[in-house]
Amino acid sequence: MTFSQNLHMLLSHTKAMRKQWARKVAALATITTLALSSPFSAYADSTPSPAPESPRTTFEQYRVDRENYLIAVKQRSAMIRNINIAFKNACDKATSEFKSAMLVARTPDQKNAAVTARKNAISAAIIARDTSIAALGAEPVAPIEPLKPMKISGKNKSR
Repeated sequence: MTFSQNLHMLLSHTKAMRKQWARKVAALATITTLALSSPFSAYADSTPSPAPESPRTTFEQYRVDRENYLIAVKQRSAMIRNINIAFKNACDKATSEFKSAMLVARTPDQKNAAVTARKNAISAAIIARDTSIAALGAEPVAPIEPLKPMKISGKNKSR
């Protein structure tokens, strides 16, 4: 670029930016003045509500909620693990009983009865597992992380 083009960009763009910035500051000052002098502040309660003993910031509250969420998830996982262990034990028991019944069975009716007994035992175990997991309720909901405050910089960092 030539010198005149660079000079034009520097002078005209910065003037326009300064005007725009000045308008924003003036608008912010006007809004702040109106908000502070509003009639709603004059009708405040004469008895202030008691302040909480330890006010928490949003980030501190998020950390507490996150800890509680992680504890609830661990407890739920442990309960589901125990339910699945009981389910596996029931299925293993049904399979071992089926194998022992098949060793003794001689007729097709006895073999069909052993197969039916195994299917019924596994179906009962599946129903018991599903109802136990449903009885735990919904999964815990993760807390939403609060937005971090935006930093206001005085310089234009796009250059």
